[in-house]
Amino acid sequence: MKKTIKAMLIGAVAIMLLLPNLSFAKGIKVGFKIGVNKADWHGEDIKETEQRLGEDVESKWGLCAGGFIRFNISKTFAIQPEVLYIEKGAKLEQIFPVGTERWEFNLSYLEVPVLVKFMIPTPGGVKPNLYAGPALAIKLSYKFKAEGGGVTVEEDIEGMKDTDFGIIVGAGVDIGKLMVDVRYVL
Repeated sequence: MKKTIKAMLIGAVAIMLLLPNLSFAKGIKVGFKIGVNKADWHGEDIKETEQRLGEDVESKWGLCAGGFIRFNISKTFAIQPEVLYIEKGAKLEQIFPVGTERWEFNLSYLEVPVLVKFMIPTPGGVKPNLYAGPALAIKLSYKFKAEGGGVTVEEDIEGMKDTDFGIIVGAGVDIGKLMVDVRYVL
């Protein structure tokens, strides 16, 4: 099933790159997003693991892709719901006298943010904006992979929450039909 989801996402990303953002009606804009994600790992379990192993847990870069609909309420205010596929993860490497062990945690989510967007009016085609809003993330998969001593083990992670909630804050700029933004999810 995961291969099917990845194939569908690769196909959707290819279509996103070929099609421009669409405007169906005055004040409504539909578009596609693609980018990268890096999540910080923190909490008591992570601290205990780092202390026990004497190594830091590092975040991994992941794919972020999906679409949005922006409802322009006025020239300076909009509501923008999104549906995004997000990959997150972490890795840990520990070196022993007899070899190296590598651990990876790979997580994927379907994230649904609803953003309130404030556009800063400027002359010309460059439009900066600020935004914030809540996000619901629904677990698609959690995988664990360990390598060491010539052995590789992969398995699903059990006992993790099926949903996650966050608050998004960010800033961006629209340059014609291209949108570039940076966000932080708490």
